[in-house]
Amino acid sequence: MHKALVFLSCVAAVLAQDPVKIHLYYETLCPYSIDFVVDQLYPTWTELKDIMEVEMFPFGNARYSPDGEGWAFSCQHGADECKGNMIHACAKDHFKDINLEMDFVNCLLSAGHPASAGPKCASEVGVDWTPLDECISSVEGQDLLHEVALQQEQLSPALYFVPWIIVNDFFSEDQVGECQTDLKKVVCEKYKGTPPPACSAVQKQTRPAPKHPKRSFA
Repeated sequence: MHKALVFLSCVAAVLAQDPVKIHLYYETLCPYSIDFVVDQLYPTWTELKDIMEVEMFPFGNARYSPDGEGWAFSCQHGADECKGNMIHACAKDHFKDINLEMDFVNCLLSAGHPASAGPKCASEVGVDWTPLDECISSVEGQDLLHEVALQQEQLSPALYFVPWIIVNDFFSEDQVGECQTDLKKVVCEKYKGTPPPACSAVQKQTRPAPKHPKRSFA
């Protein structure tokens, strides 16, 4: 019995390998950010979510300043981007469920106009739009987006383009390019446990990563 328990403990330890951590700092109207989420992050998540830990930070090259009781924002791609960023910040806080958040953000960024896609995407993922609408129309939403900005300001090195992709707490421009080319391959190679079946075809892929990531500068 003792040996059996030891064996089961070892099996559990193997299965409990740390997931591959992906942190994405992005903008809702940056074409390179949109391409990464829609073409790489979301498809990879749908296949490999059991070995991934994802967190997204919708701010990027934006700026903020105090405004009454809240905050005013200026975004690289205009006011609609600020609204899209705030929609995501509100959704992230209200959902507190990465599965729901991923579905919602993929819907937003797949839309032709993310800033106005909130009601449609809320309906698609089965949540009430009203609390999110109230959030983005109030100081609550401003505070939430400001919190995202403060989190981004802790980055080292400091963000100087988007999408800014960190894997297992490590950043490099080469790695960003690899993630933009084949995130699934990156996740499968970084995972230390027994790879899931979805990783079985990764070794056959030989597409080279670009020398420089596709990016939007401040």
